Amino acid sequence: MKKWCCMVCGYSHEGAEPAAKCPNCGADRSKFAEYKEDGEAIHMAYGQKVSYGSEPEVNPFFGDYAGLASFIYNLPPGKRKPLHKHPASDEFFYIIKGKFRFQVGDKTFVAVPGDVVQGKMDTPHTFENISDEPGVFLSVKGPKPVSTVVLEAKQK
Repeated sequence: MKKWCCMVCGYSHEGAEPAAKCPNCGADRSKFAEYKEDGEAIHMAYGQKVSYGSEPEVNPFFGDYAGLASFIYNLPPGKRKPLHKHPASDEFFYIIKGKFRFQVGDKTFVAVPGDVVQGKMDTPHTFENISDEPGVFLSVKGPKPVSTVVLEAKQK
């Protein structure tokens, strides 16, 4: 079973061949690229980062760094991560797509594509996609190991 990615919208498809037509954006088969799990990759196309699922996705990328943990977060509209903190790691976020309401410590603000947000170690933070489209951001945490302490119950 292969994994295919629509390079127009990021839709993921699993099968022996790419989808004949993207059910999300209508792109034809030629716009799909095979996605291979490659820890040595040094480039990631935009479509490989975006997901249109109904649940949040957290995708590690570019293999295993000794001191950093890097992830692409995909949050559907209206989804929110519970308030949490990383006791021994800092985290920064780079907004790629969508509009997010962040709470970092006692500050609440909105972040949009191109914005960078920082969360110092042991500082409680949360984020919610407040746009009407899937939201995507890069998260880099370090140093490793990264532990997470959830400070509120997960919303259903």
